[in-house]
Amino acid sequence: MLQRKTSLYAIAVCCLLSSNLQAAEPTSSNWLARIRLLPGENERSHRTITAAFRDAVDHAKACTVSLYADGAQVALGTIIHADGYVVTKASELPETVTCQLSGGQEVSTKLVALHPEYDLALLKINATGLPAVQWGDSNKLHAGSWLATTSLTDEPTAIGIVSSPARPLPKPQAMLGVGLEQFGDLPRVNRVIDGSAAATAGLQIGDVIASVNGKAMDKPQTVSATIGSLLPGERISLVIKRRGRSLSLPAVLGDATRIGNLEQVELMESLGGPLSGRRTGFPFVLEHDTVLRPKDCGGPLVDLDGNAVGINIARVSRVSSYALPSSAIKPILADMLAGKFPVPTDRLALETVSTGE
Repeated sequence: MLQRKTSLYAIAVCCLLSSNLQAAEPTSSNWLARIRLLPGENERSHRTITAAFRDAVDHAKACTVSLYADGAQVALGTIIHADGYVVTKASELPETVTCQLSGGQEVSTKLVALHPEYDLALLKINATGLPAVQWGDSNKLHAGSWLATTSLTDEPTAIGIVSSPARPLPKPQAMLGVGLEQFGDLPRVNRVIDGSAAATAGLQIGDVIASVNGKAMDKPQTVSATIGSLLPGERISLVIKRRGRSLSLPAVLGDATRIGNLEQVELMESLGGPLSGRRTGFPFVLEHDTVLRPKDCGGPLVDLDGNAVGINIARVSRVSSYALPSSAIKPILADMLAGKFPVPTDRLALETVSTGE
C-alpha cells in the first residue's frame, strides 16, 4: 500500500508540474511555450498517468456498469447491492436502457426508484451475485485529495483532485422567462425575455398558459409558484391557448441568476466540453476538477484506497464536476432500496436536456 501511494504521489508531482508549465504565458523567449500545447506523458489524461491508478480502481471497476440506449452510452452506473441493484444519474436516462457489466455481459434493466432532489435512479438489473461497491468516508477528504473515476476497463476514465470538501448547495431559482397578467380566469403572457426558456420554447406575447405539467393555472401567482418549486434544467410541459387553439409546448427551465448573460455564461462554461443538463439543485456535493462528459456520470468516484467516496452526478463547468458524497447518499440509497422513493407515474420533472454529447 505504501509503495503504491508513493508511486501515485510521484505521479501527482509530475501532473502538478505539468499544470504549472501549461499555465506559462507564451513568449518568443519562453521555451516552455513551445511545448505547453503538446500532449505529453505528464498530462493527467495521458495513459501513463491513468495507468498508475489501476490498483485504486481494481475493485470499483467491477462495480461499474455502462448504460446504453440505441447503441450509445448515456451514463455509468454503480452496483450497490449483490442482487443486481444499480444507482445512476436519473436525468440522463431515457425510458429504455440496456446495462453492460464490466465483463461485457449485457442485461436488461427496470427502473424501481427515483430520488428527484439528488437526481438518482435505482435500477434492478437482470443479474445476481454481483460485486457491490465498497464505500469510503467522504468526510475525510480535503482539498487536494486525489480521486479516480472508474470505467469498465483496467484504467480509470479520468483522475482529478478535490476542489472543495462536501458542502451544501443553495437551491437555485428556476425561471421560465415571461411576464404575466390576469386575463379573465387565466394568466396571459405580456412579455417574453430574449434568450429565456420561454423564448426557446416558442411562447409569444398574448399566449394564455392553461397548465404546467398537467396542473391547471388560474393566475400569474400560480404559474410563479409552480415554476419556483422546480429546478433549472428541468423539462416542463406547457399547455397554452393561442388565437383559439390549444398547443402543447415543452420547455427547459433556465437559471434566474444567469438570464442576463445566458449565452456568454454557457459559452464560457462549455469551453472544456459538454455539460450535464441537470447540474444544479443537489443538496450536498463534493466538487472536484476531473474532466468528465455527461455520459460519464452515475459511476463511482474512488479515493487512493479504492473506496467509493461518492457518485459522479454532473459536469458543471470547464473546471468543475460534482459528485454526491458517500456521507450524504448512503442513507438515501438504503431508503431507495427499501422502497421509500417509488417511481412517479410522470417522469417529466426528471428529464433534462444536455448541452452536448
